[in-house]
Amino acid sequence: MRRIAAIDTARLRLRPYRDSDLDALHALWTDTQVRRYLWDDAIIERTLAAEVMRASIATTAAVGFGHWAVCPAAEDDLIGFCGFRPLAQTSDIELLYGLLPSHWGRGLATEAAHAMRRFGFEEAGFARVIAITDVPNTASVAVMRRLNMQFDARFVHDGLDSVRYVMRREAFRPAHGRYIVNEAERTT
Repeated sequence: MRRIAAIDTARLRLRPYRDSDLDALHALWTDTQVRRYLWDDAIIERTLAAEVMRASIATTAAVGFGHWAVCPAAEDDLIGFCGFRPLAQTSDIELLYGLLPSHWGRGLATEAAHAMRRFGFEEAGFARVIAITDVPNTASVAVMRRLNMQFDARFVHDGLDSVRYVMRREAFRPAHGRYIVNEAERTT
């Protein structure tokens, strides 16, 4: 798989995390509205944010995918995250996304998730992608539906009433709109 430096959409740039993203990620992940579903309302320590960020950086370096920073187009300020992680004790790949509340309601999470889903099927070669959220997180469910993911199950996940949506490669169709993959420079 080729190494990607960034993906540009109409309004966003998605890029792998950098160490300099830690403060912005910690602020995002401890925002009261974001942590409500992402961290089950726990206020995480900066050290945990660093651990999660660095694990994603390592995963991206090793296998080419992880969580990535979501930035406004032509900017470098992190306003959210979107990406993949292997789901523990399964062969599944989970799509995750989140934005600062000041950027909600404009379709940016859907735009980022469309680009990441396309990356997952076209670049990473995933056979299927899943997304899981708490039942009350109707905004996240709406994103999954706009991605044309199909409802798969309602179940208890980490002690919470949750839903899982899935998309298989054979059902994938790229969304219309700007999608420019910027390859990383090769080092010798």
